[in-house]
Amino acid sequence: MAVMILGVMFVVSALILAVLAAIAWKSQVGTGFISGGVIAAYVISCLLGGFSMGQATGKHKFFWGLLIGMVYFGILTGAGQLIYHTPIKEGMHIVSSLLICGVAGMLGGMLAPKVKE
Repeated sequence: MAVMILGVMFVVSALILAVLAAIAWKSQVGTGFISGGVIAAYVISCLLGGFSMGQATGKHKFFWGLLIGMVYFGILTGAGQLIYHTPIKEGMHIVSSLLICGVAGMLGGMLAPKVKE
């Protein structure tokens, strides 16, 4: 179940980033717009993933939402390392990205409807 949810998260991210790339290509937007769009892609994907995990599990929705957000971040970071072969940047940028993904996933889990037992 989690693998399918992660797959959907990555598809949603790819679609958002494709729209963002098209907007950037057609108009002269600044780097702030691009950065905001990438963050929005993280947030929307992790919210959706946390919501789906919370709905699927029904219990411990905070935890499962947080976990799916952190796994999403870990896969993105690992893929970036494999593709670009650059060292992981230390500092607040990596920490803030981890927090954005984790908190958005946790919030998505919170918003998932309560499963009736």
